[in-house]
Amino acid sequence: MSESKLEGEGKEAEVERRSDFVLTDGRPITFDFTKITLQQYRDLFKPSQSTEEEDRLISRVCGMDAEEYTSLSYLEWRRLTAAFFARARNPLSDPNSQSVPTSV
Repeated sequence: MSESKLEGEGKEAEVERRSDFVLTDGRPITFDFTKITLQQYRDLFKPSQSTEEEDRLISRVCGMDAEEYTSLSYLEWRRLTAAFFARARNPLSDPNSQSVPTSV
């Protein structure tokens, strides 16, 4: 295998490590929870919230537009939203960093 191919694979792996989710087309998604307010996040759990508004808020955090978000396949949407809510439960952690012992 050529060295340039190995370098390319390394770059892809690095992008995956820095992103929160990778779409099936290879595009990395990094969730940016600074794009919505606490109230908007809480509204995602209200039964009265419209599907369109939910899509708009989640797509904003994902760095997508709502049309792009709703064009995902059902299975990719499920995986993306699972990753979104997993990350939302612990937004200050970095899944790519190694844990540091807290006791001496």
